[in-house]
Amino acid sequence: MYKVSEEESGKCLIATELIHAGTKLFSFDPSYYQEEKTYQTIQVGLDRHYLAESFLVLLNHSCDPNLIVNTEKGLVYTEKDIYPGEELNYFYPTTEWDMARHFVCHCNSAKCIKHVKGAWWLPLNVLSSYHLNKHIVDLIIKNMNNPDLLQGS
Repeated sequence: MYKVSEEESGKCLIATELIHAGTKLFSFDPSYYQEEKTYQTIQVGLDRHYLAESFLVLLNHSCDPNLIVNTEKGLVYTEKDIYPGEELNYFYPTTEWDMARHFVCHCNSAKCIKHVKGAWWLPLNVLSSYHLNKHIVDLIIKNMNNPDLLQGS
């Protein structure tokens, strides 16, 4: 279904056959978490970060993702059909509020946000086009209800 590939940007997962939308690819247990965020963790709650293991650590970012990471259910599934040769990826701000390590995006998508820092750094009109995890929605609401917490204030 997919294989590990070494690209110029590092290791990633590449589809080896057609993977249909809605296909479950991985599961993980979000109840195993740490409080410290790192560049290798996936945020699964307000102060909870799952240390990505196995294939999860190979999922790179894209502003036009083909995967959804559902942190409540501990599932990774395809958002759309993925064709052979395509990289498996997801939109990091759907799980990350303020990332441990920011980076410049080179996905070349028309939807590219250019600088990947986490959901806190993005306007709502951008975030609203993605499947956001519950903890990200909760943090957006918390920040909207407390202007002192809003980014840039």
